[in-house]
Amino acid sequence: MIIVSILVLVNAYFFITVIRGANNTPGPIFNTTQAFIEPPNQVTFSPVFKGNSGSVELDAKSAVVYDLKADRNLYEKNIKEKLPVASLTKILNAIVVWEKFSPSDEVTISPSSIKVDGERQDLYAGETLTVNSLVKLMLVESSNDAAYALRDFAAGRQIDLVGEMNTKALGLGMRDTLIKDPAGLDDSAYSTVSDLVKAVRYALRYDPIWSFSRQATTMVVSVDGKISHEIKNTNQLLGVLPDIIGGKTGYTEGSLGCIILIIDMPSGEGLTSQNDKIIAVILGSRGRFEDMKKLVAWTKSSYQW
Repeated sequence: MIIVSILVLVNAYFFITVIRGANNTPGPIFNTTQAFIEPPNQVTFSPVFKGNSGSVELDAKSAVVYDLKADRNLYEKNIKEKLPVASLTKILNAIVVWEKFSPSDEVTISPSSIKVDGERQDLYAGETLTVNSLVKLMLVESSNDAAYALRDFAAGRQIDLVGEMNTKALGLGMRDTLIKDPAGLDDSAYSTVSDLVKAVRYALRYDPIWSFSRQATTMVVSVDGKISHEIKNTNQLLGVLPDIIGGKTGYTEGSLGCIILIIDMPSGEGLTSQNDKIIAVILGSRGRFEDMKKLVAWTKSSYQW
């Protein structure tokens, strides 16, 4: 018993000696400001740049490829340039709607939500759709009517949807972003590819946003079952590029072609079982789909996961 007590005292003395510095101040283990701080994400060196694939020529004014797990850009072109983003705006719309309302909330379409772009009519005045159905229409077919119907529904609940979209953008650190309307029709609005990565990264917590956006075709039916909307995705890369998790397209005469794409990347040996993801964003392109194919191909050939 005496021997055990001596060993305990010796171990205690050794422990205290190790953690105290020469000036007799407590070592890091006693730093209460750090004691309960969650450790940072494990540093990863993947993906590794192979550097043997040359450059990639894009028509786009601005582009970026961001690696989610590594938290760094793999490709950059004018990532801070403020540009109109057209219907990519609808990602912020979907985020705010998903956080403010229930998917089962019912929305009766008003005349102010019909043919808002002066060209295409997607909805009928008086029909009633759920919030879930309107978000699906907005993301799959890029319906401007659906975006405005959600704005009008929010207004009926004393919520300024566009104001909330700007507030959310600022809260996400999107300091080079200004939203003017719920659909992205106003080309005086702007964002950057760098800011849009922040929006997409945040929106990944809402799986329905991306499960909707990767549906090539789908159906939306009014609450009473009397009106059906067959919709087709505006993203021509679905079924062309593999492992697409989701995305969004946009186009106006002022913005030209815009596209966001999220792609699942394979895990390499020694990585966790969960695959990595890249977020690719292109703004101001006269050939957005070709640009995106080239950008994804370059990324896959330039980096090793």
